[in-house]
Amino acid sequence: MTLVDDKATLFRTLCLAAITGAGFFALGLVSIQLPGHGRMITVIWPATAFALCMLLRQSRSRAQDIAMLVAAVAAEIGINAAVGTPPLLNLGFTLIALAEIVTAAIGIRRFGPKRFRDLRDSLRFLLVAILLPSLLSAILAGALMALRGDPDWALDAAHWFSASVLGLCIILPFGLTISRRQLIKLHLERRKVEAVATFAAVTAVSVLVLRVASYPTLFLILATAIVTTARFRLLGAGAAMLIVLAIMATTHPGAMVPHDIGTRVGIVQMFLAVTSLICARVGMVLNERELHLAIIEGQRRRAVRSSRFKSQLLSHVGQEARAPLAAIIGISTLLESGKLEPDRAQEFAHIVAYNGELLQRLYGDLLDLAGEAGTLAIQAEKVAVAQTLKDFVGAIRLDAALGGKPVLLGEIEDSLCVKADPKRLAQIINNLIANSYKYGDNHSPIRVRASRLGDGFGRIEILNAGPGIPLREREALFRPFGHESGGRAVPGAGLGLSIAKLLAERQGGRINFESIPGRQTRFWIDLPLAA
Repeated sequence: MTLVDDKATLFRTLCLAAITGAGFFALGLVSIQLPGHGRMITVIWPATAFALCMLLRQSRSRAQDIAMLVAAVAAEIGINAAVGTPPLLNLGFTLIALAEIVTAAIGIRRFGPKRFRDLRDSLRFLLVAILLPSLLSAILAGALMALRGDPDWALDAAHWFSASVLGLCIILPFGLTISRRQLIKLHLERRKVEAVATFAAVTAVSVLVLRVASYPTLFLILATAIVTTARFRLLGAGAAMLIVLAIMATTHPGAMVPHDIGTRVGIVQMFLAVTSLICARVGMVLNERELHLAIIEGQRRRAVRSSRFKSQLLSHVGQEARAPLAAIIGISTLLESGKLEPDRAQEFAHIVAYNGELLQRLYGDLLDLAGEAGTLAIQAEKVAVAQTLKDFVGAIRLDAALGGKPVLLGEIEDSLCVKADPKRLAQIINNLIANSYKYGDNHSPIRVRASRLGDGFGRIEILNAGPGIPLREREALFRPFGHESGGRAVPGAGLGLSIAKLLAERQGGRINFESIPGRQTRFWIDLPLAA
């Protein structure tokens, strides 16, 4: 790692720690002062959830984990000092908050589900990320308050548990799942008016209900929160809950729920818990629905592509098989009739052999294409490139296969060896040479050369002069039927390059090309060097 990287990592670590500490302090202090009754009983405790979201989403190393935990500890000490908590109690509350954050982080990282596929995954996340850490911190807090002689330690511990669960339930689903990708999927730039109207409705209903202070009207907040969730998913659920909390912060609890402090806090917590859990579940169900719809749509598109490909394949194969079969049948008919002159029998036999080779190559291409799903057999071994290319080029039938166009070998290092399947390598080179013949000019030779690369690969190149490959065809060149003939009568089913790419990649290699319009085209295949 360079000095620049070290400085960038240190700067990022300090920024994350600062954001974690500042956010934890602000949320914690507001939560303590929210009830307005002078006691440290909070309706909701979002500070832990905020620190946990920062830890899980932003940390990239153990050092950043420690930095953000230290910042959260410092913020907790500052909060307790600001509200006049005694030093020993301050230390105890700080250690309890640290234990809750660490327990929740370990639970999510080691035992939490990677994806929420069903209700079981949601319940598992609720247990390891929310309930168990909150229960641990509540038990420790109750024990600490009991040691101080607090007569209401059990009730305060219960409120501690409820406040922690609420904070985690409201902040975690929103903080851990919201992303730039999800925001893009919501198309907020096109729904600005709808977003403003929806959240304005949540605000208006919350103000009306909380000011009226009537129990039956609380369901209106739940109804508007669900509508917001349905329209904007977890983003809407999180924003709706934050709006409700902001309204509660400006409303005295006594006006809303005319009972003692403990009862007021408990009722508010229960209402927020029910609302947040329902909204979170609604958002998850809708996300699951969209995921399943996307999977179904993807399968439909694949089926359409497969059907289109099969139609193209049948059409091309029918066209390519028709000419060789016609030639073979026609010449066989002549041979049977006895009308063929003896001096021309060898020439026509040669034509039959060539057309038989075309059919055999088409049959082999179809088998390889069918073997793409995983049945394609590859038997790699050490292959001497120079000798292999000499043998292969020497066996090419220049008059029939290439119309008399020569194939020239360049200088090749004798010790150059690659790890490949010899039969498959010959098939790749045959397809590339045949492609060079079909799309090159009718006069220049096809050149074959090989070299050793510096990245552990050996390269075999096939060059031909000619018109080159049009820009519009290059992206689809290695797809079946991707290369057009440009108006020429070009033999072949349009599968050669796609088969060559498949075989190269199955042998751990790669294939590519470059084309200069009007001058030449160069294809190459890179295969791993053999020891």
